[in-house]
Amino acid sequence: MGKIGLVSTDFDGTLIVHRLGEKCVPELADSLLGAREAGAKWAINTGRSLEHSVEGITLFCGPYLPDFLLVNERHIFKRNGTRWEADEKWNSLCDLRHKKLFEGATVFMERLRGWARCEKGVTLLPMGETPLGIVTTDEEVMARVADFLDEELTAHPEFSYQRNAIYLRFSHKDYSKGSALAHLAETLRVEREQVFAIGDHFNDLPMLDPEVAGLLACPANSIDAVKRAVSGAGGYVARGEAGSGTAESIRFFLAR
Repeated sequence: MGKIGLVSTDFDGTLIVHRLGEKCVPELADSLLGAREAGAKWAINTGRSLEHSVEGITLFCGPYLPDFLLVNERHIFKRNGTRWEADEKWNSLCDLRHKKLFEGATVFMERLRGWARCEKGVTLLPMGETPLGIVTTDEEVMARVADFLDEELTAHPEFSYQRNAIYLRFSHKDYSKGSALAHLAETLRVEREQVFAIGDHFNDLPMLDPEVAGLLACPANSIDAVKRAVSGAGGYVARGEAGSGTAESIRFFLAR
């Protein structure tokens, strides 16, 4: 068997697709058990909040609970029995840097509000007086949002965003699924070459980076940008969708 030290899976679109159901498919349960028997830890790396993630894994009914939850595309929690304990140092610094980021972005936020007022299908999600993110009516509108932000944020090098379908969350450039995964791997002393990462959408691209994980994969339902990134890095593009594709990808790297 190949050596996988850490498995990092996105949740929606990678473990489950809602139209196919919210429970773990049998082949994925077998593959996750195989990875654990080979010595791998399992982290769900998601844009969901902690509460929404816990709700999801309860419905998921996997073969065992993940060892870690990486939530909000940046915060890290470790399982202790049935409790989830924060990585206090990482999470606190993350929150502090985001607080400072938003406090220093008043000009950008005003430009964003002005632009959004003139665009159909764009809704800003408030966090106090500051937009935390954006939701759009469809992905075509979100593509226009991304074009606007890519141009505007050239003047704000610390500002970034994480995009998934019709949802977008603003973030500090140093915090993403990729940086959280890299920090976790370093904490666990797992070499990059032994980190397996799989995802399906734009917000997964930071962890589907060969500088973060050496074993990359995506399910068949992934967007084209993800398939290109995984294929270009020598990773595995599965034939199966969601959980079936994730199971297929784990088996591929365990057997290689």
